Amino acid sequence: MPVCLRLPLTALLALLLAACAHRPPPAGAPGIEVVQAHAAQAAREARLAEVPGWRLRGRVAFAHGQEGSSAQIDWRQQGDAFDIRLIAPVTGRQWRLHGDPAGATLEGLDGGPRHAADAEALLAEATGWVLPVRELPAWVRGARGPGPAEGLAVDAEGRPLGWRQAGWQLRFPDWLPGDPPLPRRIFAERGKASVRLVVGQWEPAP
Repeated sequence: MPVCLRLPLTALLALLLAACAHRPPPAGAPGIEVVQAHAAQAAREARLAEVPGWRLRGRVAFAHGQEGSSAQIDWRQQGDAFDIRLIAPVTGRQWRLHGDPAGATLEGLDGGPRHAADAEALLAEATGWVLPVRELPAWVRGARGPGPAEGLAVDAEGRPLGWRQAGWQLRFPDWLPGDPPLPRRIFAERGKASVRLVVGQWEPAP
């Protein structure tokens, strides 16, 4: 003879709530932390977009496999136009890479200035330094560059910890105070190539 199990209404509700609490989210649904990270980053990028002109000064280190070098860097950005000066620490030799998405010019070479449509390829061919010029104007300010980005994570204050974009893994281990705060150190790695930028000074461009 079957036995009927009777439970008080409060106990039945408790069982139902426990079952719902352990139910996994629907497949493909982003977690709350992911949604919050993207919302914080979108708000940050909206504020940065209000200031299209800036200047940073600091040091940059390039590495590719076992080879590496470093330079002082003075970078001015005005909208899409960039003007990057690199100064060797010992000899004081200087290179100037300037242009916009339509093309770039590299000065300071023994054979005279060179011009090319791709600023990153131009610098790499002439000096061996790999610098993602297209994406860095956004990255150096802790913003995502053009194109898809994956793996975004933020800290407790809403500042980005890093993400993956254009084949590069980005990390932001240190920040300067401000409103919004700007990165003090930017690390980017792609395969055997890496770029480490340490910012000593930020200022808005006139």
